[in-house]
Amino acid sequence: MRDDKLIYKTDIKLVFDNDYLASFIWIKRIDILVDLYKDRIFVPQVVVDEFSFMKRYSKYSWVYEDVIEAINAGLFKVIEIDSEHQAFFEYNKLIKMGKGKGESAAIAIAKTMDDYTACNNLRDIRPFIDNNEINNLLTFDILFEYYHKNNKSVEEIEAIITEMRSKKRKLPDISFKKYIEDN
Repeated sequence: MRDDKLIYKTDIKLVFDNDYLASFIWIKRIDILVDLYKDRIFVPQVVVDEFSFMKRYSKYSWVYEDVIEAINAGLFKVIEIDSEHQAFFEYNKLIKMGKGKGESAAIAIAKTMDDYTACNNLRDIRPFIDNNEINNLLTFDILFEYYHKNNKSVEEIEAIITEMRSKKRKLPDISFKKYIEDN
């Protein structure tokens, strides 16, 4: 099982990449993140910039607007990686390695702040997890915590996962019930 202590650990800070945050935004369920991690949600500025691309499309501009609304409401803390930020050199090193901007920023910030990344792209982050450089929570991990903390049913969590998949979010090809059994 994943570290059961995570369910009750109230000091975990999460640094989100684009795809992970989008899983919750596209289904309008930021409330799940806020319920579990209020005041501990960090979003790199480059991730906000990636979301700004959505404002070009009137049909999808609400996605960017929801991100900005959450930032303005203080639900997400934005971290700018500039030349004075301690993650700057790590971020640039990761970009040169061909990692995406969002993943690079999340990894660099998590490494320098000793926080967790919230990233589903295991291909990009697996080496950092395996080398104990970062800790990471997957979408299923957060949904597992939400399931426990809020007494949700497996069916309720499956419905959230189905909705995420319908919005083209990349998630493991297993059911939530199987995830629980395997962990």
